[in-house]
Amino acid sequence: MRVKKRMTKFLSLSVCLALLVALAGCSGDASGSGDSSSASSAAQTGDAKYNYTGGFDYSQNITADGRWEGVTALDYVTLPEDYAAIPLPEDVTTVSDEDLQAQLDSVLANYATTVEVTDRAVEDGDTVNIDYVGSVDGVEFDGGSTGGNGTTVTIGVTSYIDDFLEQLIGHTPGETINVEVTFPDPYENNPDLAGKDAVFVTTINSIQESQMPEYNDAFVAENFAENGGYTTTAELEQAIKDSIVQNNTYNYVITYLDENSVVSQVPDTLKEYQAYVMLDYYNTYAAYFGMELNDFISQMLQEDSQDALVEAQADSIEAAAKEALILQAVAEAQNITVDTAAAQEMLGENYDSYVSNYGEPYVMMGTLSNTVIDQLMSTAH
Repeated sequence: MRVKKRMTKFLSLSVCLALLVALAGCSGDASGSGDSSSASSAAQTGDAKYNYTGGFDYSQNITADGRWEGVTALDYVTLPEDYAAIPLPEDVTTVSDEDLQAQLDSVLANYATTVEVTDRAVEDGDTVNIDYVGSVDGVEFDGGSTGGNGTTVTIGVTSYIDDFLEQLIGHTPGETINVEVTFPDPYENNPDLAGKDAVFVTTINSIQESQMPEYNDAFVAENFAENGGYTTTAELEQAIKDSIVQNNTYNYVITYLDENSVVSQVPDTLKEYQAYVMLDYYNTYAAYFGMELNDFISQMLQEDSQDALVEAQADSIEAAAKEALILQAVAEAQNITVDTAAAQEMLGENYDSYVSNYGEPYVMMGTLSNTVIDQLMSTAH
């Protein structure tokens, strides 16, 4: 794991569709399928306003320099007087021992190893490796055996029928026991077994425990010298503290702008854009399940239509549009501009793929938003 410089999320209702995030996140192509027609030209059905089928152009209504086309943000936004030097509360810039330890534990967990324990009894919450063969009235049934390949389960977490896993508690690895259960009725996985009593001859192979690495300078040097440049625990902990403060400052600055800026109106163009960002995200997500968007909305999101989904998410859509408008207002007030070189520096080797998927205007807007926030963070105190 590397301690990375923060990269700003922007303009999107979903982390997966944010451009300037840590790039290991979402692997899907958010550009959708089909041509790159604009949102306003999406097919309509009946009286429905939204009938999105893919192909959203993320660069529509955005100028080449990364601003909303035809929108002067300062016509709508009155920034707080102290926006250029936002005062930071002490709890934003101070890292508690508890917060540091929580983040350090998260880092170390990435290097934990699994050890097999065989010299104690199984306890509630343990992760265990078992083999079993199930039968009803002495007759084995299909799907009721691990085939000697072993399976790993966690008591109290893994879902098994009846109290199957709880019956392992108190037994030790190497033991073979009869686990007696009753299948639920109805039982959709195998209706023939519904309501029947079954016996699973179960062998406990091992208890599997997670073992954290020994935390010392040698561990840090081995794992973080190349990726991060840290060779001591003190250096790693300072980097974690810096990352926490940076993240806290980012969140505070964004919240401060939102709560202290006066926005007379959010242009419909921005809200419409964010609505299609949301629909495109769900369209991509639906494809992962092999579903059409409308079916996904109905079955997974429990909404009647795309219009109903947009209405249900109206507050989130407006909040995202409002944030984008405020960030442009700061750029206008501070005369902040960006160029292709800045975008290339920010995205590195990923620049070409983002331009291909989202278009250069969108990339420029993301770069501008990120630059604005970096500026505000650097002057906050």
